[in-house]
Amino acid sequence: MNEGSQYIYWVSHNIALGYLIAWYLWLISLAEGTHIIAHLSWLYYRTEDYIPLEKVGSLQPFIILALVPLFLVIDLGRPERFYTMFYHWHWTSPVAYGVYIITICMFTYALHSYYLFRPELIYLARQPGRLQFLYRLLTFNSSEKGSPNEIRKRQERREHFWAGASLFFSFLGLIYLGILLSSFKGRVMWHSSVMVFIFFSFGACSGSAFLILLTHIKNALSKAEYRSILYQQQYLAEFGILLKYSLLAQAGVFFIYFVLMHYTGIGGRLVAHVFFSGPRAFQFWFFQVAIGIALPFLLMIFKRMRESVFISSLASVCTLIGTLFGCINIFIGGQMLPMTHINWEVLPPEPEKMAIGIVLMAVMFFTFIGTYRFLPYERIES
Repeated sequence: MNEGSQYIYWVSHNIALGYLIAWYLWLISLAEGTHIIAHLSWLYYRTEDYIPLEKVGSLQPFIILALVPLFLVIDLGRPERFYTMFYHWHWTSPVAYGVYIITICMFTYALHSYYLFRPELIYLARQPGRLQFLYRLLTFNSSEKGSPNEIRKRQERREHFWAGASLFFSFLGLIYLGILLSSFKGRVMWHSSVMVFIFFSFGACSGSAFLILLTHIKNALSKAEYRSILYQQQYLAEFGILLKYSLLAQAGVFFIYFVLMHYTGIGGRLVAHVFFSGPRAFQFWFFQVAIGIALPFLLMIFKRMRESVFISSLASVCTLIGTLFGCINIFIGGQMLPMTHINWEVLPPEPEKMAIGIVLMAVMFFTFIGTYRFLPYERIES
């Protein structure tokens, strides 16, 4: 009864998960959003002229998901042991589900891309040239006869199956990102069902913007006929409309999120303070709101602006920057909220980790440009 009491206080919860993990989450939403936008748009248009855009929207997400594990490996204290996540699986761990969802998602993207390119690859494998050996290797030395259009019709069921499977796992991946953060019950900023809708808004905005930007890059390198590029420019102008309304949806989701946070107690009101006037205020108002939402929305208002290659590319780059900082603000800001004391948690500047993200993003772009040098993105009508 006379024993003394011991009090533990001022426990510091440092920001353990930094910018590399934020890049990881953003790139997954970017890849899956790009594929969802590309394939759902094909289901809407259903024209042969749209196939080059669907190829872009399937192969580039595969490239992103193939490189994105590097962020986790670099961030690990023991990067040589990353493979243990595949066989040390536990059903109560949200991260364990992500390992398999992202891996299967990448697998379905690869097969969908293969069937999109296969008709043109088989045709080119029959033509003499310095890349004939490569085309034969990619098609497993197939002896299938017919024009690319005829081959595409014969394999239509297989292509549609893998397209549907990849679309299913893309939606599942975005849902997983939201559930992953909301499962952290101690983090007020993350512990909300709105996280799922936030990542869907990130995916819709960044996916539309990325598809516009990549297709403009492809067309700048393209040797396709003028009629095909003209049709693609019309599709991209309509993607500008989709981008415009996706930006409105993102703003609406964040408005609902802040309203809900306001009624969850003092912790929820601190969430708004982090964004509006706290440690993430500049990144929120300047990069996420002004650069990432307001500017691209204004650039996409009028049809003539959406049809301009320069303006639509600028709006796409601004949107990508905005969604990146939106993901960083949510992820880093959620760890800045004090859990056992009254001071903000502090994250020291990590320019080297931001540089790693920028470098890997550049690698993804150059890999895409490299694939265009030998893969037939444009249709062959012969």
